[in-house]
Amino acid sequence: MGLFKKKVPQPAEPPAAPEPEPLTVKEQVREQKRNIDKSIRELDRERMRMEQQEKQLQGQIKKAAKEGHVDAARMIAKDLVRTRKQTQKMYQMRTQLQSVSMQMTSIQSTAAMSQAMAGVVGAMSTMNKQMDLPSMQKIVMEYERENGKMEMTQEMMDDAMDSVMAGDGEEAETDEVINKVFDELGLETGARFGAGGIGAGAPLGQTSANANEADAELDERLAKLTR
Repeated sequence: MGLFKKKVPQPAEPPAAPEPEPLTVKEQVREQKRNIDKSIRELDRERMRMEQQEKQLQGQIKKAAKEGHVDAARMIAKDLVRTRKQTQKMYQMRTQLQSVSMQMTSIQSTAAMSQAMAGVVGAMSTMNKQMDLPSMQKIVMEYERENGKMEMTQEMMDDAMDSVMAGDGEEAETDEVINKVFDELGLETGARFGAGGIGAGAPLGQTSANANEADAELDERLAKLTR
């Protein structure tokens, strides 16, 4: 009879809470520095309380000394010495905590630099993988070859132009020198070489006569200059 009883469903177990993510170095340093700053503030409050107690003990010592209670004054003086030593230890502890805080700040800076370097290394690795060295070497070699061809072609063209223009250049320079000499002497170029200029095709007799006249005029001008 009881073989076909309905089974009561069991309540489902609640899902396990997810594990908290580990804190980063920056978060850990921030938390530890917060705890150190809190400890420093507590030490400062305790030190101020001890300094206030030291002043009170100094007053009690003076009062006992005035009243002639030497033994009481000595006991209070011992408490004063202990208080001063405790205050000095607090100063030392505060300095040590500040040093630890500075070291943690340095650790945080080092961690930040490490992360930055990791990013740079990743970027460099990606760029190196994307670079096709054989292709780049081929391009450089082709550039050097074509550049060499262009330089050789330019040199050949320059040599050809120099050989063609050499005669014209010499004639022009020769005319320029002659003209400059005659300008300095105050002579007209036509009086020396005829109206056709240098190298004009004048008759031989006329050219000789003109040359003699020019020579006579040149001698006369030179004689005037030497007087």
